[in-house]
Amino acid sequence: MVLTRNEQGLITYLWRNYTEQLSINELAKRTSITPKGAYIILKKNEKIGLVTKKTIANAVIYRLNYQDKKTKDVVEYALKSEQPPNSYVAVLEKDLQLLQKIADAAILFGSVLTKGLQANDLDVLVIINPKHLPVLKAKIKEFESISPKKVHLIIQTKADMQKNLRKKDSVIIEVLQKGHILWGYDLLYQLIENIKNQEGS
Repeated sequence: MVLTRNEQGLITYLWRNYTEQLSINELAKRTSITPKGAYIILKKNEKIGLVTKKTIANAVIYRLNYQDKKTKDVVEYALKSEQPPNSYVAVLEKDLQLLQKIADAAILFGSVLTKGLQANDLDVLVIINPKHLPVLKAKIKEFESISPKKVHLIIQTKADMQKNLRKKDSVIIEVLQKGHILWGYDLLYQLIENIKNQEGS
C-alpha cells in the first residue's frame, strides 16, 4: 500500500476528528493541503469507497466510510506511517514497549509532543483490562526508576473508552486528535467504527 504524505495526512485527520463535519476547504486548511489537492484526494478515495460525501446546507462534507472493509486497513496503515514529532518521542516509543503486553492500546500526549526532552513529565493514555492494573503500576515504577520524568496516566477500560468517545468527552477527544499512538491501532479503530456505524455514518 502506498499513500502520499497528503493522502496520509487527510485520512488520519478524518479518523482522528471523527466528531467533526468539515467541507473540502476546511479540511484543506486543517491539513495544510491546497483545496484543489484535497479535492483530488477525496474524489479519488470516494471512487474506491474509502470516503463518502454528504451535502449539508451548501457544503459538501466528506467522511470515512466505515461500511467498507478496506477503510480499516488504510487508516491503520496511515496511522502507523506517522512519524514521531521529535527525537525524544522516538526514544519513548521503544522505552514504553515494556507496557505493550499489559495495555491493549497506548497514546502519548501532552507537552512531550511539543517540548520533547524539555517536557516536565510524560502523559500517557492506556486502555487496559482492570486485572492488569497492578502489573501496569509496577511497570510504571520500573520505567520511572530509569527515567528522569514522572508518568501521568489516563487509565481506561475498553468500555470506558467507548463510553467517553461516544459522549465526546473533551479530554479523550483531544488525546485522540493530538496524541501520538504507540500501539493499539486496531482497537482504537474498532471503537470509533462502532460509534460511526451506530450513527449510520
